[in-house]
Amino acid sequence: MTRFNNIGLIAKTGDDSVAPTLMEVYLLLLDLGVRVLADSSTAGMLGDVPTVDLATIGHDCDLAIVIGGDGTLLHAARELVNHDVPLVGVNRGRLGFLVDVSPEGKLYKLNEIIGGEFIEEHRLLLDCKLFRDDQCIHRSLAFNDMVARTKNVLQILEFEISINNSFVLTQRADGIIVASPSGSTAYALSSGGPIVNPNLNAIVLQPVCPHTLSSRPLVVTAESVVRVHITDRKPVRAQMVCDGQVYTDLHNGDVMQVEKHDRTIRLLHPADYDYHHILREKLNWG
Repeated sequence: MTRFNNIGLIAKTGDDSVAPTLMEVYLLLLDLGVRVLADSSTAGMLGDVPTVDLATIGHDCDLAIVIGGDGTLLHAARELVNHDVPLVGVNRGRLGFLVDVSPEGKLYKLNEIIGGEFIEEHRLLLDCKLFRDDQCIHRSLAFNDMVARTKNVLQILEFEISINNSFVLTQRADGIIVASPSGSTAYALSSGGPIVNPNLNAIVLQPVCPHTLSSRPLVVTAESVVRVHITDRKPVRAQMVCDGQVYTDLHNGDVMQVEKHDRTIRLLHPADYDYHHILREKLNWG
């Protein structure tokens, strides 16, 4: 007996090491008698199995299994969030804070999840907009973070931060990270930011190499609207980057607005999932 009847398979592209695990999961699903839809990212890795796009998986499936690393799941999450499809991550990457089902003899945990034994989390998603001359010219979602940073140059970026239309500070730094709790263990962590439990309703503001000794990370409620205004007087070579995957060039005077998206990401974990165990394992804590 399975909890899910229509399951989508999504894989990391350009990585042959994913193919054996993908095939193993595919055969497991067939044995369980569920309908399987393979995303176009799996093309060529399952023989002549036909593929569909992510929109079809979102429309037709009640579960999506992502095989790869956190980056693969970040992309799938942004694309599927409006379809309210829960995601399970099978780790074929290196770190894996989000994809926590190991393929090393532990696919029985995937079997248990499909049978209904799981922990479900609803993770916060960021809605990121770029304004130029008071017009929104770009919008992207971010599961982990939105980063404003210099582009291909050793140059300090000057910007102002406001929260809920209240001025906070002017800063000169290599950039600024606006992260979700999930993203607090990504780029923000390597820049010295705090680890925020993923179930907290919060947003992290973490400067990148600030040109001041008094700069500190700031954690605010996720009901906040964060605005980052590029105030450099000289021409800037900078980018707005969402989840390390969506890039947009910035100009002087641009304003990035980040707030909580009205939908959340549904993540399914094995029944014995322990967030602190993940931290100990991935960060080599004692």
